[in-house]
Amino acid sequence: MGRSTLLSVLCALVLAGCAGSAPEAARSKDRLLRVAASVSTEPGAGAPAPGAAAEDAAHEHEHEHEHEDEVDEDGAEVDDGLDLPVDPGAGTRAHSPLAAMTEAQIEELLAKDPAALGPMSVGATNAGALFNGVRMPESDRWELVDPGHAWGTRETVDALDRAIAEVHRQFPGSPKLYIGHISARDGGRLSPHKSHQAGRDVDISYFLDARHRWYQRATAANLDRERTWAFVRALITETDVELILIDSSVQRLLKEHALKIGEDKDWLDEVFQYGSRKARPLIRHARGHANHIHIRFYSPVAQESAVRAYPLLVKRGAIKPTAQYVRHTAKKGQTLGSLARQYGTTVEAIKRANGLRSTAIQAKRVYNIPRPSSGPAAPPKHVVVPPRRLPPPRAAEASRPVRHEEAGPALGG
Repeated sequence: MGRSTLLSVLCALVLAGCAGSAPEAARSKDRLLRVAASVSTEPGAGAPAPGAAAEDAAHEHEHEHEHEDEVDEDGAEVDDGLDLPVDPGAGTRAHSPLAAMTEAQIEELLAKDPAALGPMSVGATNAGALFNGVRMPESDRWELVDPGHAWGTRETVDALDRAIAEVHRQFPGSPKLYIGHISARDGGRLSPHKSHQAGRDVDISYFLDARHRWYQRATAANLDRERTWAFVRALITETDVELILIDSSVQRLLKEHALKIGEDKDWLDEVFQYGSRKARPLIRHARGHANHIHIRFYSPVAQESAVRAYPLLVKRGAIKPTAQYVRHTAKKGQTLGSLARQYGTTVEAIKRANGLRSTAIQAKRVYNIPRPSSGPAAPPKHVVVPPRRLPPPRAAEASRPVRHEEAGPALGG
C-alpha cells in the first residue's frame, strides 16, 4: 500500500472513530494521528533522521498508556497539594464577583442566564466539574489535537495564550505547539486521565525541531531549548501556575540551558525538581511526560465562583455533587476488597476513582477512596493562590532572553 493511500485510510479511521464514545474516540484519534504523522513525511521534505522511526516504534506501546499513570518513578501518586492545609498567609485569597450577589440573585441567573455567572472550576482536578467552560480557540500559534476536549476556565485559556505569546514575542515565527486535552465541556472524568476534570489541567507539546508532531518524545537531539524554556519561564513568572509535570530527562536539558544563559541557580533549584533538594518545586517528574508537558493552573475567579455557587448548582441540577475522597496509602497485604470494607464503599467505586483496570494495588501508593454517597457532598474549599516564584531582579535583568534575530534555537546542545 502506498504512503498516500495508507494516510487516507488512517484519516478515514480517525473520522470514523469520532463517532464512538468520546473518551475512546479521543484515544483512538490521538494514536491514529501519531501513526498518520509518522507515515506522511515524503522523502526530502523533513524525513525522519536514521534511527528515529525505530526509536518511535520502541516507545509506541509506552505512549498508549502514558496519561493513565501520572505517578513518579516509585509508583506513588504525584502529590499535587490539593488536600494539604492552606496557610492563609502564604498567598492571596481568591475573589469572585459572585461574592457581592445574594443567593436569590445567583439562582435567578442560573434559571435565566447561566452564562452571565462566568466559568466555574468545581472541586479538585481529579474529582471535579466545569461549569460555563471556555473552549480553547483556534490559532496560528497552536493546534488543537482534540477540540472536543479542549475546554477550560477563562483563566486557563488566557494563561496559555499569554505564555505562548511571550515565546512568539521573543522568537517571531515560532512553530505551532500542539495542545492536547484540557477538559470535557462539563468537566468530570476524561479517560484516560485521573485529572483534567475541572478545566485547569492542560497537556501541551514541547517545542521541537522541524519534524515535530504530537506526542513526540523530547530528546537532546530535537528539543528546542530556547523556545521551550521561554515558554516554561513565562508560565512560572506570568501566570498562576500550580504544577508543571516534565520528565526528569527533559528537566535536565532545560535547567542546563537556563544556567547557561545566566538564570539564578538558587531560583532554578526552587523551580526544578531535577538536581534540587528543595521542598515542593513547581516542575516535577512524572512518568510519561517526556513527550508532553502537563500544566495545572490556579483559576482564582473560577474556583472561588464555584465555592460561592456550589450549593445552588447542585440544587438546580446544573452539576452533580462532586466526589469526596479519602486519600489512603496502601500497605503491604491490603486489597481493594479490604479497603472497600474499611471505608464502607465498593471495589468498583475505588477502581473508578483511580482509573484502575484490575483489582491489583501497590503498597506505598496513594489511592482515592470515595466516601459513602449518603448525605450531601461537602462544597469546594476556598482557594488561596501563592505568590508567583519570580527570579531575583538582578538575575531577571542579566538573563534577558536572546531574541530570534540574535541567535537561533539551541536544538542540539
